[in-house]
Order: sequence, then C-alpha cells, then structure tokens
Amino acid sequence: MYLYYIMWQWLAYKKGKSLHKTYKFSLCHHVTWGSIQLGSFMYKIAIPFIFGPAGGGQKSSVAFKKYFGSAWAEEEKREKISKLMFKFNPACKTMLKKAKSILVSNPDTANAVKAQGLTNYISALDAALPLDFFPENFKTKELKQNTLNLLWVGRFLPRKGILLILEVMEKLKSFPGIKLTVVGDGQQRDLFLESIKEKELEKNVIWEGNIPFNEVKTMYQNHDVFFFTSLRDSGPTQLVEAMAYGMPVVTINIHGQSFIVSDKTGFRCGCETPEQAIEELYNSILKLYNNQELVTSMSREANSFALKQTWQNKIKTVIEQSYPI
Repeated sequence: MYLYYIMWQWLAYKKGKSLHKTYKFSLCHHVTWGSIQLGSFMYKIAIPFIFGPAGGGQKSSVAFKKYFGSAWAEEEKREKISKLMFKFNPACKTMLKKAKSILVSNPDTANAVKAQGLTNYISALDAALPLDFFPENFKTKELKQNTLNLLWVGRFLPRKGILLILEVMEKLKSFPGIKLTVVGDGQQRDLFLESIKEKELEKNVIWEGNIPFNEVKTMYQNHDVFFFTSLRDSGPTQLVEAMAYGMPVVTINIHGQSFIVSDKTGFRCGCETPEQAIEELYNSILKLYNNQELVTSMSREANSFALKQTWQNKIKTVIEQSYPI
C-alpha cells in the first residue's frame, strides 16, 4: 500500500507540474491522507507549498499492548515502517524542509516535525463539520436521577481501545444507572462480545453494531457523555461530532484527544499504565454521574467549541495562518 501511494504521489506531482504551465498557480496546498510520513512531491513545483493538516507522529504505548491482542506485532511493524518513511521517503524528508507550512493535527506530530530540526509547523485540527450537522435546537445535557448514558462510536480496530472501555465498565457495575451504548463493528468483534460475557456486562453494555449515519446523530442526541479511549489516533472526528450535540468527553490524554478535548469540555485521563487509565476514567465518569451542574457546564462548552470547528471557519483560519499574502 505504501509503495502504491508513493507512486500515486509522484504521478499527481507530474500532473500538477503540467497544469502549472497552463494556469500559473500561486501556491500549492496538499490535503490528503493524514500522515506526514507519506508526504507529497508537490513541493517540487516552484511555488509556495503547504501540507496538511496531517498526523503521523502518534505511537501506541507498549504498556497497552494486551488490548491489541495478536495485532500488536502489526502495530510494531507499522512503527518501524513509519521511522523508515521519515528517514528515506523523499516525499516526506525533503517536503518537510521545503514546505512553507506544515499543518499538524496533534502534539505528537508537532514533535516529529521538531525532531527533524524544523519549526515550520502550525497546529490545526484535521476534523471539521458542515453547518447542517448541528442540532437545530441545541439543549445542554440534563441527567435523569441516578442515570448516566455513555456512548462509544468507532470501528473495532485494535488501536481503538474498545477492550479497555469494558474494563472500566466492569469497575462501574455497582452503579446500575450507568449504561454504555457501543456503535460500530470490526476486527475485534468476537473479543468484544466474549469480554462482555466474561465480565457479565450484558445489562451494562448495549451493542448496536453498524448503523446509518443519521441514526448516529440520534445517538449523540439521546446520550449524555461520549466515552472514547483510542490508543492511537490522529484527530478523531467523533469527538467533534459528539461535542456538537453537547456531549462532554471522557478520554485518555494522548494524541489527537489531548488536543481536541479541554478541561472545560471533558476529562483527559492519565494513561502511563492501564491501571492508571482505568482508575482515572472510572473516577471521571463518577464525577459526571454525581454532578448535574458539571455536566451542564461541560455540555455548553463542548457545543461552543464544536461551533468553531466548521469547514468555513477552518478554511478561513488556514488561509489567514498559512497562505502567503
């Protein structure tokens, strides 16, 4: 796949160079797959070049390898390839030096650019929403007594941390009013279902599988808190989607999550070890369960943050920050 993409990049550059002879472009902005390692050859056109927003600097912690199961070997392989791409891929190494601006979607990717001795980067989310995504009549979340409805949305990839969430839910079993709805399917489905049965979570965790996107919006509307523990993620769009519907977010303090979520919109829990993550996630959920005012405040702040993440605002900000005048 990597070789195919590099070949595609080269052909795209050749096409861009040919078009430049006719249209005399003022600049080139490459917006594509979300990893700087794969890069772009468009910098070779003799005009100002901008790349991103992109991630790629994030790495899964070995402390959480058990949640990957047999896929951990693949995760290690990915990291080795990533390092090689940084070092040898001409579409990455030279591109980083030639670019006027590199838009990075998380702190880990900013650090990866800095590790190359460069400072030509700007932090920018790679997630945004259309205006028609937001609810017509927004209302802050209000809890029913002794009830907290959590929501998880995503693919069941090993790096998404769905098995970690079940360990937190097991710890919350003594609070029958706290329920988790899971939307999604994928590679770890069997492990997910086996873990629910083993931990006796059938009454606490509801699995919806894959559903149409309009129904996902309804899920955002009808649940209280978004619960997200991806172990490697550039900039999860689900977080901004959930916040558009006023959902406070409980997550772990890594990668894109650490950049998107703030102390006003949710909880970013420590994750040096699984034990620390489970304990802090558990405590954060209970803080929301026991504090309606906190839920209301975070709900309002979450929606306010999401309203700033529209495509119109993103385009305006990128132009103001990165484009030559």
